[in-house]
Amino acid sequence: MANYIVYRNQGATRNKPLDEDLVKRLAYLEQMGVTAQVFSGGQDGKGEGDRRTGSVRHDHGGAGDMFFHKDGKQLDWNNPDDLPIFKDIVSQGKANGITGFGAGPNYMQPGSMHVGMGNPGVWGAGGKSDNAPGWLKAAYNSTSLPEGDMIADVMAAAPPRTADSPNPLMAAVQAKMPDPEPAEPAKPESRNGVLVNAFNKITGNDYQVPETILGADTGKFMKGVGGIGDFAKSMMEQDESINKQIQANARAAGRGGSAPVEIALTPTMVLTQEELRKKRRGGLSQLGGYTI
Repeated sequence: MANYIVYRNQGATRNKPLDEDLVKRLAYLEQMGVTAQVFSGGQDGKGEGDRRTGSVRHDHGGAGDMFFHKDGKQLDWNNPDDLPIFKDIVSQGKANGITGFGAGPNYMQPGSMHVGMGNPGVWGAGGKSDNAPGWLKAAYNSTSLPEGDMIADVMAAAPPRTADSPNPLMAAVQAKMPDPEPAEPAKPESRNGVLVNAFNKITGNDYQVPETILGADTGKFMKGVGGIGDFAKSMMEQDESINKQIQANARAAGRGGSAPVEIALTPTMVLTQEELRKKRRGGLSQLGGYTI
């Protein structure tokens, strides 16, 4: 049995001990040098027996009504010298997950306080939160429930149920949730062909072919361009083969000839002026050059 709890409720209707969880949460009283004297403790749950009265908060020892003693003296919240101790009891109690406190004039006995679990809140005369004394509200509101009791904290902040808000708990939970990170827009599928991608890679650009050009589907167009690229590659390979053949024939005719080599190309093998200049300065220059 915890030495900071004393039971004086043997003859009361609520004659059962406090729940073990509540007792553990009240362990801070020992460090304060305070003893809780319980005069109304746990009671039977509904339908389980006749040793019960009033609030369900006391069911199975979930709450107790008690006086507090320190240095051999019973404390009273009417005494200004004792009031800081009551504030500390409330604030430390909430920090340890105790959710309900009731005290004040015309509520139970002077100097007594209800302490326990259940829906978070404080109250005074008539069990109404509006009647809770200022010191009790201030002590309770200055402290947050521990992280493990976040649901209870959310329930305390939930607005009352209305026709427009049938689920206040869900609304309060959603209000406490952080806004989701905006999703990055999906990049459109690239319609670039081989040539455009090669251009981007060489130049460091990021040019993207639009979906349509003058109303034409560029996807189909780029497939055609890809075919042209394949054709151009084939022509380059053929040109290289012809070039090698020319060099071989020139060597066979004799090295160092001054007469230019004549090459006749089909219409499909058309070279640009830049390519012609390169070829005249190319590998055949030692063979007297060539003309087209």
